[in-house]
Amino acid sequence: MPFANGENVGAYRVVEKLGQGGMATVFKAYHPSLDRYVALKVMHPAFAGDANFLARFQREARIVAKLDHPHIIPIYDYSSHNGHPYLVMRFIKGETLKARMERSPVEPLEVLRIARAVGEALSYAHEQGVLHRDIKPSNIILTPEGGVYLTDFGLARMAEAGESTLSRDMMLGTPQYVAPEQAKGSKDLDARTDIYSFGVVLYELLVGRPPFVADTPYAVIHDHIFTPLPLPCELNPDLPEAAQRLLLKALAKEPDDRFQSVETLIDTFDAALKSAPAPSPAETVAASSETTIVPPPQVEAVERIQVRKEKQRPKKSRPWLWAVAGAVALLCLIVIALLLTKNVRQQRAVAPPTIEQTDVIPIPADAEQLLEDARIAGEEGNYRDALNLYQQAVENDPHLIPAYVDASQLLIKMGDMDQAIDMLIQGLEANPKEPELHKRAGGIALLVERWDVAEKETRWMLQEMPEDAFSHTYAALLLLAQEHPCEEARPELEAALALNPELAWTHYGLALCAFQERNPDEARSELEFVLGQDDIPPLLRTRAEQKLDMLDQGMKGAIEQEFEELSRQVNEIPDDNLRVPLKEMIGPASEAWQRGDGEAAIQALRDAHIWVKEHGDELGEPLTGDLDARLDHIIRMMTQ
Repeated sequence: MPFANGENVGAYRVVEKLGQGGMATVFKAYHPSLDRYVALKVMHPAFAGDANFLARFQREARIVAKLDHPHIIPIYDYSSHNGHPYLVMRFIKGETLKARMERSPVEPLEVLRIARAVGEALSYAHEQGVLHRDIKPSNIILTPEGGVYLTDFGLARMAEAGESTLSRDMMLGTPQYVAPEQAKGSKDLDARTDIYSFGVVLYELLVGRPPFVADTPYAVIHDHIFTPLPLPCELNPDLPEAAQRLLLKALAKEPDDRFQSVETLIDTFDAALKSAPAPSPAETVAASSETTIVPPPQVEAVERIQVRKEKQRPKKSRPWLWAVAGAVALLCLIVIALLLTKNVRQQRAVAPPTIEQTDVIPIPADAEQLLEDARIAGEEGNYRDALNLYQQAVENDPHLIPAYVDASQLLIKMGDMDQAIDMLIQGLEANPKEPELHKRAGGIALLVERWDVAEKETRWMLQEMPEDAFSHTYAALLLLAQEHPCEEARPELEAALALNPELAWTHYGLALCAFQERNPDEARSELEFVLGQDDIPPLLRTRAEQKLDMLDQGMKGAIEQEFEELSRQVNEIPDDNLRVPLKEMIGPASEAWQRGDGEAAIQALRDAHIWVKEHGDELGEPLTGDLDARLDHIIRMMTQ
């Protein structure tokens, strides 16, 4: 955590942490000279050294400072403290709309009041040439007095100047609320992009859930682009027809088919809700003069806007009808099976269902078979054949996530870490929002010191998955790798533990902290916890075992043991033409280490490492992978 409670940051004294997102942490602070509380928004430490993110942070201050509106949280100041840039904003005491919806359904006229305020803020921003591009419930703040505020213009874009607050190769926005053109990475965005996201928020308020919900962000984005909008009245039968028409228009796939301005949307929304039956006098809510007047809830048709499970009245059983239907269905299946059998040689892959038939990308039959064949080949030790089959599988279906994952695991087993990462990156090129691929690529990169990949993946995860334990753990591991003190990394580890106390990666990070702080007992305890987990990545298990060996024997003893194991592996190579030259490289490396010439030892091992890669086909698997991994580990230990 960059700031501590009680710390003086410029003219402000930090009081408490309010929350944390993917890019920044927000603190409540006291400003003595003006006798008021403010909110400090400080950039995440993992991004502090990146010029692009620093520029984004500064640009956010400049953009939002131009906006002066009663429903937009104002920015007072911008500065930095101990290398951590921060914004000073008005402190708003309240809760997010997301938290409000989680407590209970929002009454229709409260929905209208919130929508008016957000609409006015958006309309004003659009007039100033500013797009928000990340409208969602967690960016809308509600106060106990009835105030409504739109916040976090961190993804805003100056529409007229074409200025983006993130690098242009990134898809901005939150998957559940992103407009189709934004999800496609289009640069031609305008006010109608915000209107779509605002429409999703209204849909969620009126129906009780976002229109598209799926297991992965990629699937949600796919649905926004291709899948027809689930009819609101089917999810909430009490919704007025006029409100359904409004949502269908606001969430049209094509911008030209949507409302062309926020004002038009709000006017239509107002008329749609007011067209519902009016409340009875007994249900009118009186408000004191000290609070904002909240209009009374309506009754009957829109008494409570929420998700309702589809219910059907029980019907009388008709056994004879089911019998006939079953016979017809069986006959149809027999006919279909005969037709498929006749044509199977001519057409291996069945045409996938249309978007109207399914809301997920179908896996072609050939891809599934190739994946299964690849797994069998790997289990039988035919690694090269397995890799070829995995590649064919992803070429057949680029969205087959298990193929990328399994192929990378096999490459790790073969000792080819770079290829394992490259395989996952290939998967991310086709599935840029798939969390599993980001997690695996980032984890491997951290363990094998591919810092470019590790940093990129950690940034993505912090931005897109701020409430995932992996995101905070990777941020901590990256800080430790960059030689930051453990006190900077530990808050990230604590945040991860709060989200998932059993995550092995987090406990490995705590072990590294203990190493840095020269606390061998704590390091041992954390490593033993990691190794006690049943289902952890093999590479993480290997690193934890190696660290534990270092504790048991000391660094010098651990390296000597690794040399003994390496010599044993080399001596077991049956082919003299392979064993002798490798032995002639390993022997001098060991001798150089014994006499204290670490530089010569490392160079000799690197030569051996290159030789093993060049003769991998002759050595075969799994020997090539084992030798490669052990050489890499010894070099790493000597370097440390």
